Amino acid sequence: MKRRAFFKTGIAAAALTAGSKPILAFSKENTLGVNTWDDGLAHPISYPQGKGKERGIALGGGGVVLLSFYAGYFHALRKNGVDLSNSDIIVGTSAGSLFGSMLTGGNLYRLYGELNFFADFPKIFARLVPETKQNPSQARASQIAMSAKDASLQTILAIGRAAMAAKNPDGVDAYYKTVRKVIGMTDWRSKALHISAIDCYTGERLIISKDSGIPVDVACAASSSIAGGAGPIWLKNRLCMDGGTCETSTHSDVIRGVKKAIVFSLGDGTSNEITQGLRVSSMPDTLLNEIDILKKEGTNTIHISAGLAPGIDHVSSIMDPRYISTYLKFGLDRGHGDAKNLKAFWG
Repeated sequence: MKRRAFFKTGIAAAALTAGSKPILAFSKENTLGVNTWDDGLAHPISYPQGKGKERGIALGGGGVVLLSFYAGYFHALRKNGVDLSNSDIIVGTSAGSLFGSMLTGGNLYRLYGELNFFADFPKIFARLVPETKQNPSQARASQIAMSAKDASLQTILAIGRAAMAAKNPDGVDAYYKTVRKVIGMTDWRSKALHISAIDCYTGERLIISKDSGIPVDVACAASSSIAGGAGPIWLKNRLCMDGGTCETSTHSDVIRGVKKAIVFSLGDGTSNEITQGLRVSSMPDTLLNEIDILKKEGTNTIHISAGLAPGIDHVSSIMDPRYISTYLKFGLDRGHGDAKNLKAFWG
């Protein structure tokens, strides 16, 4: 079959061979090919911020399922004397943005030492899941996002239009108030944290940091605003949606250049993600290519994929709060098992 020509998206320029896995390529040009305002938020891949830094972490997205895994996993690491919050650079996407803000803000450990750890975290995470039934405009946006088979600019813009046209009963900006309750802060506690989002109107990939002048709860809300769910969210003059609405589920290009990297993801970067229910859309995932690039450029890299918890062969929805307790325990067990190796690796 013919090799498809390079195409431009708001996320990356990727070379795809029909029927094969995507091959990540990096583009420095304006992926839209039009003049847009320079507010310092749009950063097409590649945007390496790890050069000269020792440690970097990429926290991928995966709804309350991965958020719960993160909480259990990092809880176990902390109990075993491993603290990844001292990373020199962190990029968080969707659930990873929320967790990254909690990790760098110290709020992850606010329940440490309390007997109600497993009782309170499900209650906290469940606040992110709307209990109301989707209206037709929301259902349309969800369907367009979930049925996406490629990450072309046209596809991303179609999802963005649907997200903007979805009538959120709580209003466009209400979601960040929920996020604020979950992460427990509005101000950035660390310059190391970077958060991804997608401009609904232009399709551009955005990277938000402390220097962006945007409250961290608003940035996290935009990064986790799934089309047809809560949001979309305003970031300055841009209406934005989930940072995972693209090929990359981790945006690990942001940590390129570090000496040591840990990349966290819900799925394994293969077609298993779709069949197991670990990826919202059927977009190709450049996860494995990104990890390969990190390693080839000299970064000592560990990839930690949560995957399916024991006894589960398919996740019906990564936003289903019924999985919270299961993935908290799954993360806790995995964290205890990985702690010794990660302690030696992290230093």
